[in-house]
Amino acid sequence: MVTIRPCETSDRDEVLAIVRAAFSSGGRDPQEEVDIVDATWALDATPDGLDLVAVDEARVVGYVVAGRGRLDDADALGVAPLAVAPARQRSGIGTALMTDLIARAEVRGWPLLLLLGDPGYYGRFGFEPAGGLGITYAALHGPDPHFMARRLRDYDRGVSGVFTYCWEAG
Repeated sequence: MVTIRPCETSDRDEVLAIVRAAFSSGGRDPQEEVDIVDATWALDATPDGLDLVAVDEARVVGYVVAGRGRLDDADALGVAPLAVAPARQRSGIGTALMTDLIARAEVRGWPLLLLLGDPGYYGRFGFEPAGGLGITYAALHGPDPHFMARRLRDYDRGVSGVFTYCWEAG
């Protein structure tokens, strides 16, 4: 039975190992994702309860974080990364983490979540191309179907602009 709970400082080594393993497939260098997690923690950019781990028998088996970024002049949440231990992938852990993250962000009054990811995967959670909402990602220089938004209960149609993740702000 997997439990989703907020990440604790004592979980961080396990989290980084899972992120490294999850993003190492196909000869990919996972360091960028590891650096994203480290930078988000160093910047203390995670609102309470939005830095989550999946735990099974006291072992961390999955991780997701939403960090404060900027959407023009307003705070906005950017999700990165979602990682599950390779041996536990395709078992519902990523779904459980993302579902819990969405619910927690909504309860805390955030208007939307933003992420760069696979539309086929994230679309099932209600994510849609952010360009259709007038939101772009600075690093992509324009609309891209992989940059996605999940509108939450407090979404305001007037929210638009260029998004920057917390670790990219300078």
